[in-house]
Amino acid sequence: MVVPLVNDDPMIDNETEDSVEVPSDSDSEEDVKLAEPSKTAVNNREAILDKLGDISWPENVDWKHKLSIDIDQEQEVDVNDDLARELSFYTQALEGTRQAFEKLESMGLPFLRPADYYAEMVKADSHMEKVKSRLLEEKRKMEEADERRKAREAKRLSKEIQSQKLKERAKQKKEDIESVKKWRKQRQQSGFADGGDGPDKALGFEDGKVFERSKKKRPGVSPGDRSGGKAKQAFGKGSKMQKKRDTKNSKFGFGGRKGSKKQNTADTTNDFGGFSKGAGAGNKKRKR
Repeated sequence: MVVPLVNDDPMIDNETEDSVEVPSDSDSEEDVKLAEPSKTAVNNREAILDKLGDISWPENVDWKHKLSIDIDQEQEVDVNDDLARELSFYTQALEGTRQAFEKLESMGLPFLRPADYYAEMVKADSHMEKVKSRLLEEKRKMEEADERRKAREAKRLSKEIQSQKLKERAKQKKEDIESVKKWRKQRQQSGFADGGDGPDKALGFEDGKVFERSKKKRPGVSPGDRSGGKAKQAFGKGSKMQKKRDTKNSKFGFGGRKGSKKQNTADTTNDFGGFSKGAGAGNKKRKR
């Protein structure tokens, strides 16, 4: 089939020339006039109505076969307003659905899917298993990513808390050192002659009592005696116990260090009286 060129039709040339003209500012607001149809166009009204009668429903057909609802639009809608146009579509569809449900219920026709109705799936079970496995894998990856993010947040928070504690400890240590230095400086300035009334007296315990060294000494108590002389007093009470103790001390010793008994001294080192030259020589000869 050969398509005729546009330039061959004189009517089209005239139409294109008219359509190319730019309207003036006064005519810009008016509607643009459509071009007149070509003289070669065919408008067979009788054939169109005949075809329309072939595809349309008969007049005596029941409504349940057509399921068509006519909705009367009471108020005009601006077609250029998208929101108002879409809202009118929604209201028309909602009203048509309500009227259709009422008609179906009045006619006693079922229009809802039964609860035990199972339709055949478009996709096979193997394909749906793959889809399900992929969805589960994606969900698992998202959960793992969320867990890793929570672990990072917890680790960062713990590091911040640890660094804060270290800073507090360092600050407390610095304050303690500064207080000790200040106390030493005050002691040096006072010449260590303040006795018990100096700055060191202010150093107390939690109960509020200041530490004081006891100056009382018990007579006859040795410095290393932890019993405070009580053991010695117990031994000195009875002559029978003292004699028994003395007997054991003479037989077994009285305690203390025992390893230094055989230790050489200056006198034992310089004493050669126990050696005999002749005995030593004789022994060597006998060994030969």
